[in-house]
Formats: sequence, structure tokens, C-alpha cells
Amino acid sequence: MRKEATIEQWKELYEVATRIKEMKPWNKFWDLDIIGIREGNEEDTTFYSILGHGGDCYGIVVYEGYEGLNDFMMLTMQEQLNLPIEYVMFSQNNLTCYWGNREELTDKQRKNIKEMGYKYRGKNQWLYFQSFEAGYYPYNLNQDEVIRMTNYFLNLELALQQYESVQVDVDFEKGEMYYFEFGEDKKSWNFGAKPLPFSSFQFGNLIITDEELMADLRKASKCNAVLEADIAILGVSVNDKKYKRPANPATCMIADAKSGMMLKCELQQPEDDTIVSLAEELIGFIFQYGAPKEVRVSNILVEAGVQQICQICGIKLRRVKKLPIIEEFREGMRRFM
Repeated sequence: MRKEATIEQWKELYEVATRIKEMKPWNKFWDLDIIGIREGNEEDTTFYSILGHGGDCYGIVVYEGYEGLNDFMMLTMQEQLNLPIEYVMFSQNNLTCYWGNREELTDKQRKNIKEMGYKYRGKNQWLYFQSFEAGYYPYNLNQDEVIRMTNYFLNLELALQQYESVQVDVDFEKGEMYYFEFGEDKKSWNFGAKPLPFSSFQFGNLIITDEELMADLRKASKCNAVLEADIAILGVSVNDKKYKRPANPATCMIADAKSGMMLKCELQQPEDDTIVSLAEELIGFIFQYGAPKEVRVSNILVEAGVQQICQICGIKLRRVKKLPIIEEFREGMRRFM
């Protein structure tokens, strides 16, 4: 069950965030310059991206652990991966702080600010926080997230002070990060430049291990269909009591490239693995109609999800720039929403 932070806990977070704003870290860091702060295990390092060097949107994004850093890498490689920006943005897992405009805040966020006694005026001055979690719509921080974010910002404040006073030399363009590491007592620390743990998006192929299923796929009949297959995230907030927060459903889509018909458009639950779901939809098509002649995908993530199925069934798998049938359907959904 969701538990809300107390006004005192919110105030502690706002106080440290306000002090960080006065340091203007966006004058020293670009959004692709990573700050890594380690308190425990290496894989649990907290990674920070500072927004606002261009002067448009001020903020700080906190990525927790190597999984969080991998989300950041997906964001930076969005064009190379040929992923829709909506898919990438709504697949993120992070805690974010923004200094934005009044209309960007929810009524609850504005109420908290008023209760804490803060007053903001003007563009890019209103401080607010959002939690991003794959499968869900960006939402206000819960109590545990407020407490974690406060600790992350206290650590960041100290790391920024050291960076300023010592003038650490970091070659961000060559894959280094500004690294800050606490001792066990958290009263001592080391800092400096260090290579990022990895510098590209990490993903794996979907592997089927069910021998009976693989045998059935090998025996499947053939058909002359040419299919488009993809995943999309709707970018809409869906409120339901069964969800811990508003959901943001993904869809698994399969279209017939010859007829222009959508064959499948299945809404997913927030916790579903969409790649697995798409693979299951393709297997369902194969068992019902036969293995298609060709499957077209537009990005490497979907390709990795259906590659083994295509190999087993002797299906030609093509990665193309655009999937016209699915894109037209997706545009229609956007207009409807």
C-alpha cells in the first residue's frame, strides 16, 4: 500500500534541493555528464544527470544502480536504437527533480509547496519531483522515495562542494564520470575521475528453453504472410484501484504488411514483460496460421525478442527503418486519445 511522506520529510528534501539550486550545477555539467556516488556495493552506485546547461529545463535525474544507468544509456542511444522517444521516456526508472513552471505541477504538489511556506515566481522556478517507473505514468514521490531522494541529494551536495573546491579534471566525452565514494563510516571519502561501468545500452536476447515448444515450432506449417511487429507505450494515465499508481499501458502489435490490417494490439499490465508478450503473440500466430514468410521489426530490442523464434521456424527477420502499417495505426490511436 502506498504511504505518503509527511510534510516534514518533504521539507527536508526541498531544503537540500534549494541549496543545490543555489550552487547552479548546470553551469558546470551537461546532461550527458554523469556523476556517480557510491555508498555500498559497486553495482548499487547512484548516478546523476544534471539538466539545464542549455537554459531550457533545469533539473536533476537520479538513476539507482546499474539498472538505472542502463535506462540512461537507452535514452542517450534512442536514435541509434531507432526507438520511439515515447517508448524510451516511459521505460525509464528514475527519480527526477525539476525547476519548472506553475502549470506543470499537480494540485497536490502546489498544496505541499504552500504548506511548507515556499513561494515561487516566474519561469523555471517551481520546484517539484517525479517518480518514473516502467509500466506506470510519472507520479508524485511516495514516502520511501522522498527519504531516498533526500539522502541522494545530501550526498550530491557534498560531492558538488568537493568538485567545486578541488576542480576535479574529468574527461566526460571519453566515457569518464565524476566519481565520489564514501568510506564505511561515511565520514571519509574519495573522489575523482573514473570510467563509466559501461557506455552503451545493455540488452539480451529472449531465449526459449522449452524443448517441447521448440519442437512444435520446428514442425509448424508455413504461410506467405509478411508481418510487422512492434511495441508501443500509449503515454496516457490510467487510474485503477488495482494499480499502486496510475498505469501507462504498453501495447504489443502485429500487422499484416500485405493487407494493411492490424492483427493484434494487446494492452499489457504494468508488470508485464512486453518483449515476452510480443514473442507469445507471434508464437500464437504461427500455431494458428503457420510460420510467416517474413517478420519486419524497426529496432534491435524487438529483433532480439523474436530472433530465436524466427530462426527455429525459418522465418526471414528484417530490421527496417519504418513499419508503415503499425505507424499509421499508432497515429490514429494518438488522435483518438
